[in-house]
Amino acid sequence: MMKRAKKATIEDVAREAGVGIATVSRALNNSEGISTKTREKIMRVIEEMGFTPNTSAQSLKIRQTRQIALAVPDIRNAIIPDIAWSVEQAAKQHGYRVVQINTLGNAMQELETLRELKKLHVDGLVIMPLAYPKQLEGLVNQAGIPVSIINYGKRLSEDIKADIVGMARQEGRLVMEHLLQIGRTRIAYAGAPKDKIEERYFAYEQSLEHVDPSLVYFGEDFSFETGRQAANYFYSLKRMPDAIYAVNDMVAIGLVNRMKELGVRVPEDIAVVGIDNNLWATVTTPQITSVSIMGSEVGRLAAELLLKRIQYPGSSDYERVEFEPRLIVRESSVSMNSNSKHGN
Repeated sequence: MMKRAKKATIEDVAREAGVGIATVSRALNNSEGISTKTREKIMRVIEEMGFTPNTSAQSLKIRQTRQIALAVPDIRNAIIPDIAWSVEQAAKQHGYRVVQINTLGNAMQELETLRELKKLHVDGLVIMPLAYPKQLEGLVNQAGIPVSIINYGKRLSEDIKADIVGMARQEGRLVMEHLLQIGRTRIAYAGAPKDKIEERYFAYEQSLEHVDPSLVYFGEDFSFETGRQAANYFYSLKRMPDAIYAVNDMVAIGLVNRMKELGVRVPEDIAVVGIDNNLWATVTTPQITSVSIMGSEVGRLAAELLLKRIQYPGSSDYERVEFEPRLIVRESSVSMNSNSKHGN
């Protein structure tokens, strides 16, 4: 029996033409944002390779709303605008609008978002879960439209029918490794409720031989005010910590702000490190050491993968992309000075 030649795909065309899949899509759909020279090159490659667009996908395209949804835990968290901006810019390049939803990191809200997708009149969803309810995977698989997940720390099933973009390792491990390397020995943790981004707290536990419960503060959320409350708590201890691992930058900023009011020196008395590497960490005094979770890059890629799947459903296996977080050392954490004093 004669072996059937492999049918050319849009990925093959993009590779041969030296352009992105989105550019091939724009050429096929006669969309704006592509030069005449590039369009002609792509069409020439299509003819040479005998590529035939998926007609069922094209018919679906006619009924598209040209809108996608972005579900985030809390727009007040300083890292979220970076992610939202990147998603929106990627969407605009493809002629899509973005409908934004705040789930408040609440399990019921995350599930409700997935259940109500049809009512939103969108072609796809980028979701950044925080609560990760057990039913999330089932609802994603039954969504009926493409879903892209921005994932920080959770181990998700390979069976989930979504493209997933996230971190390759725990951000918290970088924080703890840094604080231990600079000689801090009495390290505290300031975070949101334990079930929220619990992997960040687990990194704290795993890095220490023994966890002193008095050095752990769980606030109500990820806010500046939680950081201030944590500072009050640690200041009230008979023996203060010499370092604090903050669950995110907003908590870290609140900690530094309140410690300065209390007369505690950062980093001489207490080193502070956060996670997110948002802009506000660079305009505080002192500037705050933080782990970059690549929010802009993650948001852009999550949107690009979603838009590719909207335009060409079933064109490839679901993507699993991991970025490597980076520690950005600033003034709030320095090596131990033998003349520094810690505690009250």
